[in-house]
Amino acid sequence: MSFDEVLQRMEAWCAVREVCVSEATTKMKRWDVNESDSGKIITLLQESKFIDEKRYVKAFVNDKLLLEKWGPLKVKSILKQKGIAAALIEQAINDKEPDVDQDNIVSELLNKKHKSLKTGLNSSEIYAKLMRFGLSRGFDYSLVSKHAENLSRKS
Repeated sequence: MSFDEVLQRMEAWCAVREVCVSEATTKMKRWDVNESDSGKIITLLQESKFIDEKRYVKAFVNDKLLLEKWGPLKVKSILKQKGIAAALIEQAINDKEPDVDQDNIVSELLNKKHKSLKTGLNSSEIYAKLMRFGLSRGFDYSLVSKHAENLSRKS
């Protein structure tokens, strides 16, 4: 694939969805684009605003916190894996957190999970399963523990 073909394909891909630098780099590696061309293409995409890390982080945080009901710890972890600057992550999460009622979300998620657990489990098994689930969703230990404890006592 020529430089111009790769650039066109990347522009088309970036026009459809928000993309960060690491995702774009990974995609070009799969296409066997050499690092020099890949770097030039990333720069061109950033200059023409096809790639904007700040915009990407805002969209990612919004999607994961509000729509997919992830906790902030999981969102931070995933974004760090993508090589996003910690300051951008913190700013985006702090901007969205007032819109998110984590206590209510954890309560809803754990109630739903509790209803799906098989019968015959003792309270400590229920607590452990609910804790694992809540923590895997990226919520704070104390928040998950409070709701898991309440639900495990009811059983």
